[in-house]
Amino acid sequence: MTASVASFPDVAVRTPRFAVGSYGFYIAISVAALIWSSPLFILFFTALKSANDFAQNGTFSLPQTLELSNFAKAWDIGIKTYFMNSLVLTLIKVPTGVFICSLAAFALTKMRLRGAQVIFTVFVLGLVVPMQMTLVPLTTLYQHLGLIDSLPGLFFLYLGFGLPLGILILRGYFRSIPDEMIEAAFIDGCSWWDVYWRIVMPVSKPAIVSLLILDGISTWNEFILAQIFIRTQANRTLPLGVVQFSTEFSTAYELLAAGQIITIAPLILLYLFFQRYFVHGMAGAIK
Repeated sequence: MTASVASFPDVAVRTPRFAVGSYGFYIAISVAALIWSSPLFILFFTALKSANDFAQNGTFSLPQTLELSNFAKAWDIGIKTYFMNSLVLTLIKVPTGVFICSLAAFALTKMRLRGAQVIFTVFVLGLVVPMQMTLVPLTTLYQHLGLIDSLPGLFFLYLGFGLPLGILILRGYFRSIPDEMIEAAFIDGCSWWDVYWRIVMPVSKPAIVSLLILDGISTWNEFILAQIFIRTQANRTLPLGVVQFSTEFSTAYELLAAGQIITIAPLILLYLFFQRYFVHGMAGAIK
């Protein structure tokens, strides 16, 4: 072995061109980040242009003057109502959905239920069935229940479609919690509710925050169900309401872009504040 190494004394170990820490690596991720974020920059610049500026100079030019009034116009035209509808729906649905998912995941992982694997499989099947296949029976059901064109009806739809993914994520994280911790809690006199609320939930804070972010983004951006089940302008949610700036004959691109900026701003702020929990929680959920 010694002789074979000595026969190649001048062989230099080359660093791969795109190894982590090399110049090629940083140039590659910088170009990828620029390409990935370019639609956001174009959207922001369009929101700051006047209608004439956009018509004369096109999409990829910088604004000649900053038209901050586009945001106020979009807000007054109808974004305010749609924003409040989406905000109320998200603030009620997301915590409720995460709470139900955490209860189900806790029962399936820690309470040793008979048939827990079968129940979990049934929940996961909800991820496999395409949403489009359920629209006709759901529409018929909602017509009989009188829930068409109502925010409570939309709430129950979002709640049902969000359960499979939430249970899948939290079940994966709860399984990483040692059973010895649960047994120690019982020795100290805790009930099942105490174990869930005082032991499992605080330990699972990263996964809970991750699910809150994922479910919040999904609920905030949801379009298909809102388009099918919401009929009047007063009950429109934000993604559905923004479409009004584009009609059959014309599109107010500057107002459409301003409405889109208002739509995504809360999501960006939410992710920036909780990104540490989000990365940690997703890493634990896929173990």
